[in-house]
Amino acid sequence: MKQDYSSGAYLVIQKGSLLGKRVELWKECTTIGRSRDCDIFLEDIAVHRKQASILLSPGGYVLRDDHGSGDSFVNGRSIKEQLLNNGDQLLFGNTQLTFYASEGTRPFQLPSSRGRELHVGKAPDPHPTMIARLFPLSSQSGLIQGIEVLPEMTIGRSRECDIFLEDLAVSRLHATIRELPAGDYEIVDNRSATGTFVNGRAVARCQLSNGDQLQIGVSRFVFRLSPS
Repeated sequence: MKQDYSSGAYLVIQKGSLLGKRVELWKECTTIGRSRDCDIFLEDIAVHRKQASILLSPGGYVLRDDHGSGDSFVNGRSIKEQLLNNGDQLLFGNTQLTFYASEGTRPFQLPSSRGRELHVGKAPDPHPTMIARLFPLSSQSGLIQGIEVLPEMTIGRSRECDIFLEDLAVSRLHATIRELPAGDYEIVDNRSATGTFVNGRAVARCQLSNGDQLQIGVSRFVFRLSPS
């Protein structure tokens, strides 16, 4: 049965120095390794500099071993190339990750970037939490995978940013999106060289509304809010 990838696949690190971290898979090719040039940087001496890649294919997400030494594992088995299923356990060196095909497949008690595990056992909130996502826009393919917005996320050309944009028109620390006390979100331009745009207008600071279009360099995103 083909899995639904519409709400965004992601990894959760279950063992290693980044325990509990969630990593969205929003690119067609996500690289993994010990090199800071990789999309997912693993600070683990047992991991190769260019260890593996996760590729978005018509059938779903595929893990490919890029080093060729047979030490990329899925569910304890060494692989060269493997179609991933929801809940698969990935192992690189001493770092273990779980693959989730979409937001709806994540067990409720697992660590989350928004701290939803804190609500286990509590009465339902009459005002449900809203989840914010950025959907990259591509002129070729329209909306692609969404990126869940954390309480504070940096955007820029530095690989230390939460959202890395490989674009010379983007400043190293270009902008920041943060959640406000009331649950709304704002974007702040960090004195970038080329500006941050919301619905075609340059902004220094702007509270975001559902459906707003953001542009940073040549990259465009749609901001969406949906109930958790």
